[in-house]
Amino acid sequence: MALSQLKQKIRYKDCGFQRRYESRYYWFPEESPPTCLIEVSQRDPYHDMTLYLLVNLATMKIMDLDVEEDRVPYETCPHAIKTYSYLIGEDISYNKIMRKFPEDKTMGCLHINELLQNAAQSFSSAYAFFLKERNFPAEWDEYRMYQGDLDPKSRREIGRHWWMKDKGVRNSCYSFSDRHETTDLKQQVKPLDSITSLMVKEFRNSRGK
Repeated sequence: MALSQLKQKIRYKDCGFQRRYESRYYWFPEESPPTCLIEVSQRDPYHDMTLYLLVNLATMKIMDLDVEEDRVPYETCPHAIKTYSYLIGEDISYNKIMRKFPEDKTMGCLHINELLQNAAQSFSSAYAFFLKERNFPAEWDEYRMYQGDLDPKSRREIGRHWWMKDKGVRNSCYSFSDRHETTDLKQQVKPLDSITSLMVKEFRNSRGK
C-alpha cells in the first residue's frame, strides 16, 4: 500500500506506540546571576520523566540539575540519576554534553541522555528567541500584532531578513536562502544587531551583574 494511502488509513487506527518530548525554557534575567531553568520531559506508556537544568547565563554553565521520574519500567532506574552530577559546572553546549555522557554506560540512563541532548540542542534557539523578544522592534514583530500597523506578511519578511543578518542562519535552509532576500528589507534591518551580536552583548552585560 502506498504511503499516501497509509497516511489516510492511520486517521482511523489506534497508535501502537507514542513517545512525546517537550522542552520549556524559563528566563530569569533579573536574578543574580541571571539564570535559565530548562525543563525537558519524555512521556510514553513506560516513562514519565522530567529533567531540570539550571543555567547561569553569565557563564553559560550548568549550576544545578534534577531528574523527576514519575513512571519508569524498573525499580533500578532511579539509581542512575546521581551519575549526572558531573554536569554541574559544565557548559550548556550541545557538542560538549554529547562528548561527556557517562563513559560507563551501565551507570547512566539512555533516556536521561536523550533529555540532555534535547535540552542542549534547543538551548541556542530558545535563547535567540528570548533575545529577539527583548530587542526586536515590536512594531515589526509578527508575534506582537497589537503594536504598529504592519500586516503579518510584511512583519514575517522583515523578521526573516533580520535572522539572515546572522552568518549561521543565512543560507542554512530554503527559507533563509539569500535568493529570497530583497535590497529594501536588507537595508531596513541593517541598523539592528544580528542575533549573534545580541548574544555577545547579553553575555557581557550578564557578566557585569
